[in-house]
Amino acid sequence: MPVAARGPAPAGCIQPGLSPGRAEIAFTMITGASAEGMVMLVIEALDGATVERAGALVACEQAAARQVRPELPAAFEDPDVCTAALQRLCDSGQHGLVVMDNGRAAAVMAAAARENPAVGRSALLLAEGFAVDPDLTDPTAVLAAAFADLAAPLIAGGVRRYYLLHTVLPRLSEALSNLGFGRRSAYGIQPAAPRRGSSAVAVRIAGAGDLETIARLALVELQHRSAPPMFAPRQDRPLADLVAEHRALHEGGAVHLLATIYGQDVGLLTIELTSPVPRLCPDGQPYIGPTATLPAARGKGVGHALVDTALTWAYDHGYQWVSVDFDTANVLSRPFWLHAGFRLAGYGVLRLIDGRPAGQPGSAGGH
Repeated sequence: MPVAARGPAPAGCIQPGLSPGRAEIAFTMITGASAEGMVMLVIEALDGATVERAGALVACEQAAARQVRPELPAAFEDPDVCTAALQRLCDSGQHGLVVMDNGRAAAVMAAAARENPAVGRSALLLAEGFAVDPDLTDPTAVLAAAFADLAAPLIAGGVRRYYLLHTVLPRLSEALSNLGFGRRSAYGIQPAAPRRGSSAVAVRIAGAGDLETIARLALVELQHRSAPPMFAPRQDRPLADLVAEHRALHEGGAVHLLATIYGQDVGLLTIELTSPVPRLCPDGQPYIGPTATLPAARGKGVGHALVDTALTWAYDHGYQWVSVDFDTANVLSRPFWLHAGFRLAGYGVLRLIDGRPAGQPGSAGGH
């Protein structure tokens, strides 16, 4: 199996010492049409013996990613911050591994299986627990070795869906595509700043008395996800559940903005103050959660009025950044958020493992 040539290694990625590994995999290094040498990769468990080297690798990749997107959180350029984040993943029960190449970490990958009533067992690979040496010309083979080792026991346990979060590095996107991952979502950031409001759309901060209205609007967005070309499983969640969910958000400090046209509430934007993806979107900074616009009110400036208010609110309250995530297959969301000024910081990619034997109708034969 070919593995691409490596450029000069930045000092932040160099990690001395190679402890005994669980598995050794030899790859032929190929440049052009001729082999130029051998690379020995050793796969080790992510634990106390490897976590610091893995943390240094995450910090190194973050530094490279911030050359592309300076909006990415600077805190994750600190190896100690990255090491602490990896340790929290281990302490929470995630299974992780580190791919070592001549005493240095070339990749780190961690995952946790979880139950989802809509889709069954799945694995989540957070950005804090995933990184690859940014100087690899093509990281496909290194990531293939890592994913093969990490996923094999999970697949044996019935986990077929793998959702992975990663930074915007182009080589990383291509390598994950080579491994069968497809882009599912995107994460964007932009600076908080005062914006001029719309004269046609009134926006107010909702109170506890507006929770049913908030829940009804949130349900509109959830049901829209099943529309073409997204085709997500339809969600008909009970209104009471959504009321309880948004009451918890409200009591936890989230701010709900409601947009009104001619006295009717037609749009929702939720400002949360905790990022679910702190390596991609700054934690402790406003993060846009559930949003919605009634179908009849689309195209009337409702969404832009809500975003302008959110950016102004964040600026007025001393925040620096506002983040958001959206489904890339949502033909309404993707152009809207990009036009609103959000710059892409990372992606969520999904791989589905076909459990049928090769050769059965609909299965991937592989060549």
